Amino acid sequence: MEWVCIPAGSFHIGTQTTADPLAGDDETPAVELHLPVFCITRHPITNREYETFVRTSGYPAPGHLTCGIIPSGLENHPVTYVDWQDAAACCAWAGGRLPTEAEWEKAARGTDGRRFPWGDTPPDILQANFGNAIGTTTPVGRYPTGKSPYDALDMAGNVWEWCASLYRPYPYRPDDGREVPETPGERTVRGGTYLSPDRGVRCAARHAFYPTARDEYIGFRMAFSGQSPPVGPVKTPPPSRLLRRRPVSHRSGLPKSPDLEWIDIPSGVFLMGSGASEANEALFHEETPQHDVYLPAFCISRVPVTNAQYRVFVEITGYPAPGHWTGGAVSPGMEHHPVVYVDWQDAAAHCVWAGGRLPTEAEWEKAARGTDGRRFPWGDTPPDPRHAQFGQTRCLATTPVDAHSVGASEYGALDMAGNVWEWCASLYFPYPYPSGDGREEPDAHGQRVLRGGSFASPDARYLRCAARSRSHPARRRDHIGFRVARTP
Repeated sequence: MEWVCIPAGSFHIGTQTTADPLAGDDETPAVELHLPVFCITRHPITNREYETFVRTSGYPAPGHLTCGIIPSGLENHPVTYVDWQDAAACCAWAGGRLPTEAEWEKAARGTDGRRFPWGDTPPDILQANFGNAIGTTTPVGRYPTGKSPYDALDMAGNVWEWCASLYRPYPYRPDDGREVPETPGERTVRGGTYLSPDRGVRCAARHAFYPTARDEYIGFRMAFSGQSPPVGPVKTPPPSRLLRRRPVSHRSGLPKSPDLEWIDIPSGVFLMGSGASEANEALFHEETPQHDVYLPAFCISRVPVTNAQYRVFVEITGYPAPGHWTGGAVSPGMEHHPVVYVDWQDAAAHCVWAGGRLPTEAEWEKAARGTDGRRFPWGDTPPDPRHAQFGQTRCLATTPVDAHSVGASEYGALDMAGNVWEWCASLYFPYPYPSGDGREEPDAHGQRVLRGGSFASPDARYLRCAARSRSHPARRRDHIGFRVARTP
């Protein structure tokens, strides 16, 4: 690994004036901090570097790698689908640690208070991977003109990077408990991603996730106190939580969970996918061709699984609680919000225990749009706040699952547009949809379908009944949940 040394001295952390129109409320007040000398890796940890950690230590590989093998050509891309504990374990194994939020910002901006690692000029495509210009990660070091004053690379865009620090309000005080690794709470990520706009790749921009989050947008780099970083592994990492999940079975004979409210969907043909009228709104070309699909009758839960319902599953089976539940308890007032920070395996395990399964992609779309080919669950009228929770890019929040009754589908299903993306059983294959082509194989490797959009979806295109997204099953985020289906 290449390291850069950051000399001891003072700098300003945060945005010094609210006059910056791109600044977030969480970036002020700025304060002057003195940091001792430290080192930080020149670029985010790559797939190849993390693979060395996995191979040498026996730590589980990231969940998006089939059999732990890095796809050809991605060796020097930043490793992703690592949660905060995975990143911290790799750092400890190598003799380092995650950087504090203050260290990360100093390494990115230096001491002159610049807005971006290279200066004050807005980014362009020669300085950073941002703004969805490419739509995926790029090899580390691809943007040398975007380097920081200390020659650190990729500190704007590409992937968010985990920091050691708890996400707490400013002013930043290193002695106020935010640097205690055992304290529960959201951890800071810095730097923005390949999807972030200008404001998201500024040196002072902040974001946060709970430590169990895993995403294709999140990686990390290492830090080391002093100016002589280690040259090899020094510590055996702890076992990953991936190894601690217990198998579950149908709840027969167990205490009953809060009842799921079921909706019956009759057998018959419906129109799946986007037609010509939606061609300019399609998020991916895989929404076409539009085609008829026959489905036998099935049942689906009226709303996504809530925190209260998932809590009973956790209490009865001993299955690990979602990472954002402090002490394994649901925060007061969040009982009827959809459960989040659950990966595909977590969702599938709950469904099995509840006597059901995840819905197929075809079942989900029919439950959302019925048989008349409507664009949204409620019809063809574009959504507004009465129909769905979406467009909350600066105030990230779910709502109770029954808060948008105006947005009900033809069959009475709620929250099928916005609030949270929902896991489906299906692998993400191109259309047309033949159920017997392997896409419904539960043990097959590949990305699984997500449907419905979320509170963070920026516009109505994501909320259409035909809109599709995908993620590897290991993904856990604050805007992904699920609902249950079953065969009558």
